[in-house]
Amino acid sequence: MSMPALLSHFGINTARYVTADGEIVFDGSTSGSVTQIADHSFHGGEDESDDGFEGSSAWWDDEVELNRNIEAMEKAFPRFVYVPADDGHGPCWLGEINTGRGRFRIGIFTRRDQGLPRVIPATRQLGIPAGRGWSQPPHLYLSGNLCVADKADWDPAEHTAATVTAWAAHWLAAYTEWRVTRKWPVEGVRSIVA
Repeated sequence: MSMPALLSHFGINTARYVTADGEIVFDGSTSGSVTQIADHSFHGGEDESDDGFEGSSAWWDDEVELNRNIEAMEKAFPRFVYVPADDGHGPCWLGEINTGRGRFRIGIFTRRDQGLPRVIPATRQLGIPAGRGWSQPPHLYLSGNLCVADKADWDPAEHTAATVTAWAAHWLAAYTEWRVTRKWPVEGVRSIVA
């Protein structure tokens, strides 16, 4: 076990990384390409609205900004498929996250206002059986979309679709543990130990 993994086991925040497949690791020097997970916190509630941006130009019309996102995704998550903007809908990426304990197909859907992209799971029934009912996991929007970060964590000048995909991998890793233990293991990432 690496020192960061040991510290994390005892509740001390350390840097976390995600592999190109979507597995969370605590050591940035593992074999293969890894992306550090930016600081973020999980929450839930209502999805943020896109209202009021129909008439304004879309961020993806800026070729430099669009290419920055495309290149970041190609580097960090090369197996995700890029779907260009079409008919007023922004560009998105579709792919699979393999947490090591489960595979999840997701879509990263950008927003015209350059707000926090939506993470939509292909399986809309996330949760566990609970008696005769169904228990949904914490940190899920009412719509069923993953709440991978607080909107205050998102900075479109600094972050890209790859940032959100890494956050989604972190959310899905926590979800797979929650399914086993019934306890959400982390509230996000705040790296205080290098």
